[in-house]
Amino acid sequence: MTFDTEQMLVDRLLLLLETDATCWGPVRTTSEFFYSRGRTDVLALGDGDTLIAFEAKLTDWKTALQQAYRNTCFANSSYVVLPRATALTARQYLGEFQKRGVGLCYVDGEDVVVLHESPLNKPLEPWLASEAITAVAQG
Repeated sequence: MTFDTEQMLVDRLLLLLETDATCWGPVRTTSEFFYSRGRTDVLALGDGDTLIAFEAKLTDWKTALQQAYRNTCFANSSYVVLPRATALTARQYLGEFQKRGVGLCYVDGEDVVVLHESPLNKPLEPWLASEAITAVAQG
């Protein structure tokens, strides 16, 4: 599956997350969460108020990795989401994802495929995590 724009990738990810058929199960979602250090493409809220952040890029996985790492200050887990070909290239640098505690996945057709699982973290900034949970709850 190809994506002409990053927004198309984000839209597809949101659609797949809403089906409850991903490894994260039933989640509530929102997009474009703004905070003082940036903007998160997609936030998902799972069981037990577990926050999952997603940074989407078509080709620039290194920038997405830095953004996803920044999201670990408030999210319980954080992922870079890419088209398949870009994700397979990024997987060659899995050590960089492991060092930062960031997961790697791609959107392909009807699936979100996880190449590297993000560890579950306790947010360093719980006040920001609360703001993110509120943002998802408000849709």
